[in-house]
Amino acid sequence: MEGTYFYLFFWFIWIVATFLMKKTGERTRLAAFALVMISSASLTVEIGVVRATLAFFVLFLCSCYAAIERRPCRLPFLALSASGLAFAYAAFRLLALFDPVWIWLDGQWMLAWWLVIVSSLFHRRFAARLLCLALGGCQGEAVYAMAIHRMAPDYVLGSFSFFDAAAISASCLLIWEMIRFLSLQLEEKRPVRRARQS
Repeated sequence: MEGTYFYLFFWFIWIVATFLMKKTGERTRLAAFALVMISSASLTVEIGVVRATLAFFVLFLCSCYAAIERRPCRLPFLALSASGLAFAYAAFRLLALFDPVWIWLDGQWMLAWWLVIVSSLFHRRFAARLLCLALGGCQGEAVYAMAIHRMAPDYVLGSFSFFDAAAISASCLLIWEMIRFLSLQLEEKRPVRRARQS
């Protein structure tokens, strides 16, 4: 069922933000963002010939706002990396459409891993990877929609298949960051134990 990964991911984000994080403004914004994404995923907006889900616009606009809030010197590189990820996303979707033989696993999972690899090649920090993933994914979806407009004029930007792939990618990045954080914590505790033993 399409949308399962999307809803699981954002409900998890909302639960963590509401019940486990400290009461700060960032926690409130994160919980509100998760709820808005969940509630707007099934609503479709039509602007001229463009049809998109409301959640697609919410994700793109919030990502643009977060990118502007970052250091100005890093904005050009973020824009370039997001454009690179956008073309990587569109290339994968077009290859899957015109030559589906080489997709031997589930297409969403292969696309998610592809996006994780590309965003990890561009950025080292977790927040920058997530931001690149969101911006590049939205732009790539728009490029893909323009490429297939003649074949599928009723294509909806930000469908559940797009959000499922994005949710899987973000989950993989989050799990990797948690593993890295735990390994760093364990490495910091080892010298203390050795010093006590000596």
